[in-house]
Amino acid sequence: MPVVNRPRRVLLAGGSGFIGAAVARVLAREAISFTIADRRHGTDLSDWEQARLLPAMDAIVHLAGPSSAAESWDEPHRFYREHLLITLNLLELARLHRARLILGSSYVYGIPERLPIDEEHPSNPTNPYMSSKLMAEQLCAAYALDFRVPVIALRIFNPYGLGQSGAFLIPELIDGIQNGTISLRDPAPRRDFVHVDDIAEAVLAALRYPHTGFEVFNLGSGGSIAVHELVSLAVRISGREVSICYRSESRRGEIADVVADVSKAAAVLGWTPRIALEEGIRRLLVRNEVP
Repeated sequence: MPVVNRPRRVLLAGGSGFIGAAVARVLAREAISFTIADRRHGTDLSDWEQARLLPAMDAIVHLAGPSSAAESWDEPHRFYREHLLITLNLLELARLHRARLILGSSYVYGIPERLPIDEEHPSNPTNPYMSSKLMAEQLCAAYALDFRVPVIALRIFNPYGLGQSGAFLIPELIDGIQNGTISLRDPAPRRDFVHVDDIAEAVLAALRYPHTGFEVFNLGSGGSIAVHELVSLAVRISGREVSICYRSESRRGEIADVVADVSKAAAVLGWTPRIALEEGIRRLLVRNEVP
């Protein structure tokens, strides 16, 4: 079992977002003191003059910044600017306050050379979002090396759950079931989905893990499912009659299959995903009042 190191004060950057809100719930459950910092709470984390005024903490959880790979093709400047500047400013706060930093990163491996994908797999981003996340990781590695700021990067594969934007696959699918018509691009790509509540538990495990240097952990389920299989699963759970249409459109930089190797997170952090995809979909359907 990993050694437990209870954080006393946490700065939760991006705590109003999809994953950040789930982490906030877990921190509150564990009675860990935390402060949310993001634009909704009055701080532009990409502006050092604002970020430097934040209170000192002994740990920082970085979940701030834009998160849509599709939008990153249209707004690359915003994605690179925000991910790099926010990460730099939070690293500088960590350096000044001698804090640890937990980075919410993403899938950065590109087209897999092998499955499942472990943390030693080469990184080969296929869109500006992935590239900006990898560059943020590289900043973290530099601060860990040069200034001994302890950093854990959590590479989150395909998150889903309550509160996710409708621009993502599973919320789009749930909306389609509610409306009686599902219209999606491509039935073939396979993805490794991990529930947002499991991600929040991984953040807690990372906060409790005493470490030095820069470490990377994959977060996923350890399996993949094709879009058409996911659709069939969700429709079956809903019990509704739904019209299904695929437009035969491939996304730019599409990847056929991804599967996370999460054995390192299990061995080092003591974390494994608990919420099966079927249960996660069922929860969303209930919350969205699909009979």
